[in-house]
Amino acid sequence: MYHSACRSRRVPAVISACLMLLLYAPGAVAQASGPPDWNRQGDTLEGALGLHYGKLGGHGLAFRLPLRWYLYAQVAGGVWHTGDHKQHNLGFQFNYLLRQDQRLRLYLAAGAAYFYDKELKGGGGDPEYWQLEDDWNLGGGVGIEYLKGNRWSIQAEADFVHDGANDETKLVPQVGLYFYW
Repeated sequence: MYHSACRSRRVPAVISACLMLLLYAPGAVAQASGPPDWNRQGDTLEGALGLHYGKLGGHGLAFRLPLRWYLYAQVAGGVWHTGDHKQHNLGFQFNYLLRQDQRLRLYLAAGAAYFYDKELKGGGGDPEYWQLEDDWNLGGGVGIEYLKGNRWSIQAEADFVHDGANDETKLVPQVGLYFYW
């Protein structure tokens, strides 16, 4: 019992430390290296690692890599499991740059994502059963990415997504936070 109580206190502390590092490290890097700029000659900020949330690009850990200077590919996904609830998702997205200045990118986005959700239902006198929902989402839209500091960026999109779960097309937001190398 001691180990589980200690572990439950350690998790929020680790998450808090990571959030503090994410919030305060970019300012220190920006002061040391000059003003942020997507167009630096010696440091092209090509690949990125971050977090992404959206019905088109997936939820979770994201990787971005350039295919050309104007075209980026992104893969994002995550796995969440408890004893009675299992969720997975994986999204693929392409971003075509329309405009890029020192700190801002405007781009078109197109992609697809697969979502899987399996949950244990019933109990309390009723028979238990697994309810499964899985669907594909397809779509595209427009987004902006703002360079915050020399390596961190914040992304926001508005996408038209065909939701495979209910066969509707609707406008949905997506957001992301990335560290470029």
